[in-house]
Amino acid sequence: MKNILATDNLRLSFRPTPTALVLAISMAASTAWGVWATGKLLELERREVVTVQLARIMGDFVEAEARSGRPPEETRERVQAYLKAVDASVRKLGREGRTVMVAEAIVAGSAPDLTEVVRAEVGRRMGATANVQQ
Repeated sequence: MKNILATDNLRLSFRPTPTALVLAISMAASTAWGVWATGKLLELERREVVTVQLARIMGDFVEAEARSGRPPEETRERVQAYLKAVDASVRKLGREGRTVMVAEAIVAGSAPDLTEVVRAEVGRRMGATANVQQ
């Protein structure tokens, strides 16, 4: 009896077809995208939502500037510098992994209020202490 499994001339060669190559590349790309997307979703889950009372900060500054007796041109320059400092401070909070909400827009919730942190940061950026209080 002849053993049909024992063949001498059996050659196994692996030649992937173009379709198999496209599928393999597609699967690898899908896996890489899935890993990246999962990482981004987990990163979003860890973000802290905070509030800042921008209207209060700006109101206090404008009120202090109105009382200062400075010429209008100087006041305008200081207000522009203050706005840039507020923007930079809020952006810094965002880079630190926080989602900043304007406190006046929050109806309910218990998000930490970082108004004083922003006020101090703006004061530092303006080159003075943040001594403008409500």
